[in-house]
Order: sequence, then C-alpha cells, then structure tokens
Amino acid sequence: MSGNTIAGVLEMVRRQALPTDDREYCVALHDYVRDQVRFGFTTGFESVTPEQTLILGRGHCNAQADLLCALLRGAGFEASLRFVALDKRILRHAVPAPVLFCLPARLFHAVTQVRLGGQRCSIDSYIFDRSGFRQQQARLRAAGLERGFGLGQGAVCDWSGCGDAFSQAEPSDLKPDNLQFPTLAAAVASRAGNNTLLGIHFNQWLACVPTPLRRASERYLNSRLGPAMT
Repeated sequence: MSGNTIAGVLEMVRRQALPTDDREYCVALHDYVRDQVRFGFTTGFESVTPEQTLILGRGHCNAQADLLCALLRGAGFEASLRFVALDKRILRHAVPAPVLFCLPARLFHAVTQVRLGGQRCSIDSYIFDRSGFRQQQARLRAAGLERGFGLGQGAVCDWSGCGDAFSQAEPSDLKPDNLQFPTLAAAVASRAGNNTLLGIHFNQWLACVPTPLRRASERYLNSRLGPAMT
C-alpha cells in the first residue's frame, strides 16, 4: 500500500514502530510527520489535503497539523485541530522582513489535539525534524531572541504522549474560546482564520499568481528557513 495515502502510512508506521499501546502509536505518528514532512511553504498553502502534503513531503504548520490529525483519526483516535492566535514574531528571520511586516500581529495557527488515556493533549512539536530543530534553535539563541526562526519560547521537538508539547505555540496561547475544526479545509471554509497579507487570504493571493511565479516564490520563501529545511 502506498506511503502517499493515510492508510498506507498507518500500515507502515505500525509495521516499523511496532507500538505496544495507544500512547506509543500516537507518538510514532507524531514522529512520522516530524521526520518525513519538512516544514516549509507550498504553492497550495492551506488548500492542500493531507494526502497532498504526504506527496509533497513539505507543508507549513497548519498543513502538518492537518496531516497528523488525519492520521490519528485514521488510527481510531479522537482528534481535531485547535486554532490559537500565534505571535507573528515567531517568523522573524524565517520569512522576508517585508512579508513579516504585512502579516497580522496574531496568526491563525493549528495545533493537533488528541484524546489519549482520558487526557486531551495539544501538540505542534512535529514542525521541525530533530536536525532542523537544533539548527533553528541555535540560530535563535545566537540572535538573543525569545522567539523567531520558526520557534517559540520553550520549544521542543519531542512528545512523550503525555501532556502538551509545542515548538511554535506556547501554553499561554491555549484559551477556552480557541476554535476547533475537524480539518483544515473546514477551518478555511468557515472564514474563521486571518492568515492574510494586506487583508487578503494567502490562498486568494496565490490563485492570482501565475504558476511559474508561485513556484519561484515558494523556493525563495523556503530558502529563508535555513539549510535543514531546503
């Protein structure tokens, strides 16, 4: 079965990780997204499906969250996307300064929420693989910033299957009124988000840009993320 399908990935992870319980299975799915899907921007942005993210092997935070959520639900777990208002300063030195300036102060950011062992865990610790995480963390520390290079305060890239774990969101971002959706497509369709540039959603901008220019822009944006992500 193809590794480019949700069912194919579930079969592969079960075969390779040999999880002995639900916690180990969820952690193995988290690690699959972290290690196999590079953090970066794609021309589809938030119009991509989980299967398309698998094929591309790359996706930004919301696409990665959508993929993990689909994998967890496919494995029989109760999972959804919880959207928090993320401080845009997390993208300092990760996107060009003019782009950062035009973004809203708070970004519509998905974390994956899963019920495991009677506990709801909120996670986005799958954004960077371990090598990429270490490189971005070193760059952040060298710059003397609290957040930036795609990482938040107290960022981690591992999850034990117990409690919350974040690389971009922060515990204070979790609010009782955080919106929840089953999929990224449902969130976008609801028009609840504000991932916009000059007030226009990124998907609308991309639809107006010729394909060659979209691909060139994708390559340029990803080049700013450092050698581990390009």
